Amino acid sequence: MSSTTIVSLAATAALLFAGVEGHGQMTFPTNRQMSEKFHKDSGALINIGLNELQIAPIEGLSQHKQVDFPPSPTFNLLNGCRGTVYEKGSNVTTLPPGEDFDVKWTIQAPHPGFMKLSILKPSKDSKGVITYKSYKTLLNIEPFAENGGDGSTTAKMPADVKGCEKPGNCVLQFYWHSDIAKQTYPTCAEIIVPGSGAGTSTTPSAPAAETPEAPTPATPAPKPTTPKPTTAAPKAATPAPAPVTDAPASAATKGKSQEVAGEAESGKCSRRMRRN
Repeated sequence: MSSTTIVSLAATAALLFAGVEGHGQMTFPTNRQMSEKFHKDSGALINIGLNELQIAPIEGLSQHKQVDFPPSPTFNLLNGCRGTVYEKGSNVTTLPPGEDFDVKWTIQAPHPGFMKLSILKPSKDSKGVITYKSYKTLLNIEPFAENGGDGSTTAKMPADVKGCEKPGNCVLQFYWHSDIAKQTYPTCAEIIVPGSGAGTSTTPSAPAAETPEAPTPATPAPKPTTPKPTTAAPKAATPAPAPVTDAPASAATKGKSQEVAGEAESGKCSRRMRRN
């Protein structure tokens, strides 16, 4: 076999391999691109083309490791956005609160599964490693990617989004997972939500829950045992514990909902439903 034929076969094999690994991604809102800094920080992944890094399954990419060529200490491929983080100059999509917006994707190799669209926020640990945490889920589609090609849907940006006013505050995560193929394809897009502010709203209901408690102990100054000593001592004692019981329950419930992790930290979807 001639050397020309060998080279030709090698090139064909490379193209076929690239086609197998190229599965799919969100195309709008504009997704994050793999930068040169990302390539340098990714360790052994520098041997893989930027386009393949953008669309290949995370499970396959995570196998590319070299002991003598480790990634940067702050690089995290499993951060929910393929290891990417916000960089100045990135493309940013503006999504007004309370309004519908288009979501588009392309599927090169269909693997039936589900797709979850969420808003994530970055969280940095003591070592400077950034992981994206789930903030709000916008929609779920299941089944998803039963066929290849381009697809689209419409989602709505919630009117109560907080803390997404500046680039880097929030991302839109397109999370496609296939149990059949055992593969995951996340894509992230930089977004800003005008008027949402730069801070986070985690405990807006705490003061409201405590208001019924203030007037109750202030009134019964004469007798410490009964709230209202004038007419009906037993009746006043009955309604008093009611607001005390309800207040911590509502605060605790809202606290838990803010701490629920999204698909950025799990390989499979914990809650599946059809798109609303």
